[in-house]
Amino acid sequence: MKNYKYWENCIALLEKGQIQDAINYALDIAVKLKVPKEIIDKIMTVNLKGYENKIEHKMKECIGLANIENAEALCLYYSLDDGWQSTMYICKDYTKENNDWIFKSKNWVEIGKARGFSGIYKNNAESAFFADEMSSGICTLLMLRTTIAFYTIAEKFSDCGLKLCITATESDFVRVV
Repeated sequence: MKNYKYWENCIALLEKGQIQDAINYALDIAVKLKVPKEIIDKIMTVNLKGYENKIEHKMKECIGLANIENAEALCLYYSLDDGWQSTMYICKDYTKENNDWIFKSKNWVEIGKARGFSGIYKNNAESAFFADEMSSGICTLLMLRTTIAFYTIAEKFSDCGLKLCITATESDFVRVV
């Protein structure tokens, strides 16, 4: 998927902690891909505090389970197709090169859904994951905002001794801590 490269570029910026650069890049790409300003504004103004609170509330439980299992990482998986239903995987292994470690996890904690993005994804991107320019711009912004919400919480737990990651796919992830 040629348009998926935009998200990969965002990942590189996010992993370097260059949040504002990632936001600026994603906004520029959305405009370039002709995402209407109203949709961009809608995505950028969705309140994710409730989602952040869900993640933060469950983070201590997840860290506790990870410590019991001698895990190396926690990875938040969220499903674009299922209303941002989110699950934190407790991962015994971790490698940057191969993400099989995420879904080999035997334990996980349900986080819940993020309200606000599902309708935008279904109605404006037509549930098309990077299928065309419009969906690519929308997906890049939605995934960026979701990752930043997780990043905000992960920073509070940066000294937990675990790698903290997030993904919406089975092919890549963003390591935020």
